[in-house]
Amino acid sequence: MLTRDLALSIVHALRAGTVPAEGLEHFAVGLEPQVEALREQWDFVARGHGQYRLLRGPYGSGKTFLAALASSEAQKADFAVTHVVVSATDAPLYRLAEIYRRACLGLTVPGRRGGALQGVVDRWLDRIEGQVMDLEGLDEADHRFPGAVQRRVDNHLVGLGREAGRFAACLKAYHEAHLRQDFAEARGILDWMAGEAKVAAAVKRAAGVRGEIDGSDALIFLRGLVTLLRESGHRGLVLVLDEAETLLRLRGPERQKSLEVLRQLIDALDRNQFPGLLLLVTGTPDLFESARGIRDLPPLHERIRLLSREGEPENLRQPQLRLPPFDRDRLLMVARRVRGLYPAGDRARLVGRVSDGFLWNLADQVSAGFGGRVDLAPRMFLRELVHVLDLVDQHPDYDPVASYRFEVPTADLRPEEDEARELML
Repeated sequence: MLTRDLALSIVHALRAGTVPAEGLEHFAVGLEPQVEALREQWDFVARGHGQYRLLRGPYGSGKTFLAALASSEAQKADFAVTHVVVSATDAPLYRLAEIYRRACLGLTVPGRRGGALQGVVDRWLDRIEGQVMDLEGLDEADHRFPGAVQRRVDNHLVGLGREAGRFAACLKAYHEAHLRQDFAEARGILDWMAGEAKVAAAVKRAAGVRGEIDGSDALIFLRGLVTLLRESGHRGLVLVLDEAETLLRLRGPERQKSLEVLRQLIDALDRNQFPGLLLLVTGTPDLFESARGIRDLPPLHERIRLLSREGEPENLRQPQLRLPPFDRDRLLMVARRVRGLYPAGDRARLVGRVSDGFLWNLADQVSAGFGGRVDLAPRMFLRELVHVLDLVDQHPDYDPVASYRFEVPTADLRPEEDEARELML
């Protein structure tokens, strides 16, 4: 349901040139086949399997948008989701401990956006307490209740301990800290579980752990996290690694390590070592086809290469899910939807002033600013559109047909946009 507050949230994000955190389905166009293909996968994942998909498309094709849209749809199906933006400096793919930390930081479940790890752990413990009540006939007032819960916690952790021993040890220590009502210690244990480096030594001693989570631990802890999510009642986890093409900017050894990490993840999913995990990786065609990209690691390239022959329809079940670039018609459809959801004071005036004809003209002006590249226009186009809608909504005398002229904001361009603009000069 599109409420006024949700509409405002969407407009605020578009005004800032970012993908809205929610409500994407209200202005998504042209991605229905791709979403349906991903829906097939997360239904399979929910039955206890691990899967991956690489979302491939040029800049501006909507890879991040599709990943966010699919995550939102999966969340409605009771998946947990998390989104990590891969970067060449702060979060390169080869630094797995940092990727894991950011995945925990952004962990989102229905009703809680980001930072949901504590809620997941508490939900897991609540389910165990419910089992004690239902199966053993004890309630919280019974002096035997804490001991019965502790025994069930220990039993639940046996299997997890074989897969992720220190992760299981932290869950046990967290429960014990809660029993003592030492909530500061419990919070510190969760912080360490989530990959935070600055955790007091006393907290680590209480959990029986040392140091901090490093690259060799990260995949083990990720497996523990997915298991915890499933045991707490969620169907699994959707993990998005966005902008993976940034590995192309790394030095040779670091780039090779990043490619090996990607291969390692895909191998583990193929061996079903992460039941309940759907991994989505976004990247430009250069990531998959350039000599510095995935082609530089032949075993990985052979595993995920795209089969596409002239005259064949698109196969949406391949490891790579290809997105078409934006064209003018799709841009107009998105613009109509944004205009339709904009919470205007006078809707009739808004639609009259920002007509379909003006939208066509706006698309032409913005794409002309980037050498006619419509595929580079969506982010800037939507930002400009919201600006015009704002002006019309606030000023009854403002007529965009007579007054609006697009100027490329040179201080706010992404590398691909700037390169296209430079070619025009």
